[in-house]
Amino acid sequence: MNPGEARSSCGLLALLLCAVLTGCTTDRAGVKQSLGADRFANLKHADAAADYVVAFPDVLDVRIANRPELSGRFAVGLTGRIQMGDYGDLRVDGRTLPEITRLVAEETGQIPDDVEVRVAEFKSQQLFLFGQVVGWQRSVPYLGQETVLDLLRRVGGIAPGAEPNDVYVVRAHVADSQRPEVFHVDLKAILLRHDDKTNVRLLPFDQIYVGESRQAQIDRWVPPWLRPVYEALWGIRP
Repeated sequence: MNPGEARSSCGLLALLLCAVLTGCTTDRAGVKQSLGADRFANLKHADAAADYVVAFPDVLDVRIANRPELSGRFAVGLTGRIQMGDYGDLRVDGRTLPEITRLVAEETGQIPDDVEVRVAEFKSQQLFLFGQVVGWQRSVPYLGQETVLDLLRRVGGIAPGAEPNDVYVVRAHVADSQRPEVFHVDLKAILLRHDDKTNVRLLPFDQIYVGESRQAQIDRWVPPWLRPVYEALWGIRP
């Protein structure tokens, strides 16, 4: 093969690779941009935490109006209780924050409006991230029934090589001996079409998988001799 034919073959192969990926890049860019910082994130996390079920070894922050001696941080012990001084040990394990607020108010003789309880440290439950997420695979604290979208925003979004149409939530049901459930999450529909049907609300110990785009897969096996042509062609794409 003469040099002209080799260059022609390289260009044709690169064009074929680009054609396979046509139409995907713009959508992925739109999804990743929409996954940026959410100005309502703190509010959403507070709403999700309202349904959070407290357990050992979470740490609670309790504030009681005009009772500084009863206010502060309280670690949930092995018995599922917090120590409230002269009022004894209050069992908070298995209760939500509104339930604990009412319990503290009753035990201390306060009105519920004068008591504020929040989780200072989420330690008892986790979510598991796999694949193309920012920061790679890891476990993160479960904060309550936030959505998949809220979680991905909380952890920094998806990696450059992520495929927004290849996102799944796996619910193993290990504790209750049920069959595992798998939910497909269509990030493109959620973010670009505002269709929340697949925006799953997460439960403790759910596993979230983000797949790799075809472009990222191809990037790994494009040979060195073809890469300059391949990158030049991709550089002029939108």
